[in-house]
Formats: sequence, C-alpha cells, structure tokens
Amino acid sequence: MFQGEHTNNMDGKGRVNIPASFRDVLQKSYAQASITIARDPQTPCLRAYPLQEWKRLLARVSARPSNDRIVQAFKRTVISSAQECCPDKQGRVLISQTLRGYAGIVKSTVFAGSVDTFEIWDGSAWAAQLASSLALLQNQDLDF
Repeated sequence: MFQGEHTNNMDGKGRVNIPASFRDVLQKSYAQASITIARDPQTPCLRAYPLQEWKRLLARVSARPSNDRIVQAFKRTVISSAQECCPDKQGRVLISQTLRGYAGIVKSTVFAGSVDTFEIWDGSAWAAQLASSLALLQNQDLDF
C-alpha cells in the first residue's frame, strides 16, 4: 500500500527519485519496479500506477461503450498521456515534458500515497491542494 508524503527535487532533465518506500511497495506487493505515469483527470497532478493496477484500469475502461463521451474524454486525457517508466539504478524516473507541464512540476516534487497508486505533485500545488482538502474535511463526520 502506498502511503505517506515524500518530497524530492527534480533535476534539470526531468528525472526524479521515487521514494524508497514506494519502490519497496512496488517490489514486495507487485513484484516489479515498472510504473505507468499519466495525467490525473480531476486534479493538476500525475498519477502513478503499478502495472497490475494500470491493466485493471484499462480493463474497466475497455468494458465501457467506446462511444460513451466520458470514456472518450478519459481516453484522450489519461490513456493518451500514459508513459511507462522503470526506475534506473538510483531509483529515478524521467517524466516527460508534457506530463511535467500538465502538473506544473518545475523542481520541488511531492509524492503522495493513495493506497494502490500514488500521486506526483508540484510542491506548491500540493501545498494548496492539501489546504483545500483539509478545509473540505473539517467538520465532516468521517465514518471510515
């Protein structure tokens, strides 16, 4: 399970280290290091999927009618942006300029665990999103 927040800096070439704890989850729970990184359609961040979770998502999308406008929009937004990555020996992945641009990632990068996937944020955007999420959750009766 991916959990926790980790901050790393992206280098000038667009490479960033995946947190060691996330690499451990990939090896122990998924038996591989490879991930697919794609746009998150609802927030200005990237979502990283272990290959097994990515295939599960593709199966769910494929089961829906291909002429459904939401399915088409999802394919155009998420599937078209997908980039398969395998960390190098230092645990780094290269994030394409297109994906970095979408998420506004320049240097400071936050990895946020999200159970079976993880998010990749620009540091400033994460701080704003976290403040918004905390405000939303205040005074809510969370029963989970």
